[in-house]
Order: sequence, then C-alpha cells, then structure tokens
Amino acid sequence: MTFLVWRKEPEPPRLKLVRYAGFALVAGLLCDLHYHNVDIFHVDWQLDQYGRILMHTYLPPDQYRFLTHGTVWWLTLTNGDLVFSYLTFRFYFTFALCLAIYRFARLYLTPQNSCLIVFLYAAFYPLSTRYYYGNLLDPLSHLVMVVALYYCRRQKFWNFFWLFVLGVFIKETMLLFAPCYYLMNLETAGLREKQNLQRLVLLGVAGMAVFFACRLPFHFSYNFESLNRTPESMIYANLGLARAQVGSTVPVSERYLHPVLFLFMWLPLIVWQRRRLPASLFWTSLYLAATLYLTNLFFSWNYESRNFIPGLILLLVCTVLVLADWLAEKPAPAPPA
Repeated sequence: MTFLVWRKEPEPPRLKLVRYAGFALVAGLLCDLHYHNVDIFHVDWQLDQYGRILMHTYLPPDQYRFLTHGTVWWLTLTNGDLVFSYLTFRFYFTFALCLAIYRFARLYLTPQNSCLIVFLYAAFYPLSTRYYYGNLLDPLSHLVMVVALYYCRRQKFWNFFWLFVLGVFIKETMLLFAPCYYLMNLETAGLREKQNLQRLVLLGVAGMAVFFACRLPFHFSYNFESLNRTPESMIYANLGLARAQVGSTVPVSERYLHPVLFLFMWLPLIVWQRRRLPASLFWTSLYLAATLYLTNLFFSWNYESRNFIPGLILLLVCTVLVLADWLAEKPAPAPPA
C-alpha cells in the first residue's frame, strides 16, 4: 500500500523520501510513547483480550471487532513473536495514518500546512490515549476513516464503498460516515438526484448488513450491554449526573474537557469564518463533530478522546485553511494623505 501511495504522489522523490522519513519518525515516537505509557501497564489485559476475542469468548462490543486481532494473529504466525507483531501492527498503521492525514489535507492545503496537520495530530495523541488500556482498533480504524473521506472528496464512490464496508467490519462508528459521500460533494451533488439517492441507500443497507453479520453469530442482543457493556446509556455518567449506574475514577471535569479540546474549541472560528471554507468541508466537519460527540456521549466515556480523532482531523484542516486564507489577505491600501 505504501508503495502505491508513493507512486501516485506527484512530488519529487527526494521530497517524498524526507516526508516519509519524517512521518516514520513521528509514528515511531508515538508508538514508543504508547508502549511506555499504556502497554507496559496493561499488558495482562491486552493479552487476555487478544486471546479471548480469538476464542470468541470476550464480552461485547469488543468481541464483534475481531479483525484487528485476527491480523495480529496472522503476523504472529509469520514470526512467532506476539510482542513484535503487536508493535509492528501499531507502528505501520500509525505511519499509514500520518500519510493518509497528509494526503487528505493536501486536497485543501499547501504541503507545509498539510505536514502541520500531521504534527498537530501527533501533539494531541498523548491526551487521546491517556485513559484507555491499549485497544488495537484505533490506528487501523482511523486510517480507514480518513482514507474514506479522501475518496469521498475525489468522488470515487466504489473506493469509498469498499472502505466503508471494511470500516464497519473494524468498528461500527464507520456507519456515521455514510452521509459523508453526499456532504463532501455538496458543490456538485444533489440529494434528489437518483444516483446519489441510490448510493446512499446502498451504503446504508451494506453498512447495516455488515453490522449485524459481525454480531448475530456471537449472541448479540438489542440492549446497551451489547452496545457498550453497561446497563444504560452513558449520557448520565458522562455528564456527571447522580442517577448514573456506572462510575469512573476519572474526574467529571475531564469528561467535559476532552470534547472541548478535541472538537468544540475549533468550532467558533470555523463557524465565524465559514465563508473562507468550501461548503462541503464546512458541513462535513460540523456533521462529524456532532455525531462523533453524540455517539461517544451515549455509548462511551467522553474522556476516551481517541474516538474524536477523525473529527479532529477535519476541524484542524478547516482551522488551518481559515487562518492561511486570513493571513494571505492583502492589507487595504492606506488612504491618501
């Protein structure tokens, strides 16, 4: 995959080599940070989850997201070293995610500003992984989501469709991305056009088919236990309400702080300066920010801000695009004396 991306990029080989080396360094540093801050403290949980998911005995919803663990199992078969396979998996897909973020940002920004988006993602990475045990899903899931948005904007429906199907197989959050094929092409696509309606229906049907295909064989039930392993919606716990049936040692303030830092603090500038943005990018960013927050509010902890990363990428692109356009404006000529 990396070789194919290399061949399709129009930049000179030397510039690509420098950029790829830089992204590899960023990915290596992030994986090292993850290993020392997360992995070594939760290795027992990770091994237990890995083995029980492969044996189909783990609890939902993680039991339904078995593709990543199966991939690590195949890697382990080739070298016999689970730890090496795990680190290789995380490094490669983190590196590929950096490439995908850059390629998506280049649809709107200069090469320098696109690299800035990658470095901003890296800056938010430590906070996004602070409160979790090291699930394997994130780098692969985020990669598929960002590449899917790239193909949305390029109007390559079938590329987007198969990535969408793969993404739902990895994690059900990908279902939120079905409307993005229309939103990312607002300038040229009409919602009432027959082809667009057919494509949206196809995405919805395919997404739900994959959703249930991953769950029904493993005793899926239509309740919150199957969706988020709790007896109720997480909204009460996330908002710190007394009626919540689940609790956490993480302060309530953190459940408000993470959505603000990853999603909401970018919105005032983006909404205020929306005329500087393509309508498609503006509305897609608002849509993903809202839906990612709401689904996380109901089905996860709001301090698990790694779930906000795809929305953060779009919001960063919007923010940098607004600021770049703002700074590029020529000052008004001085009035004559």
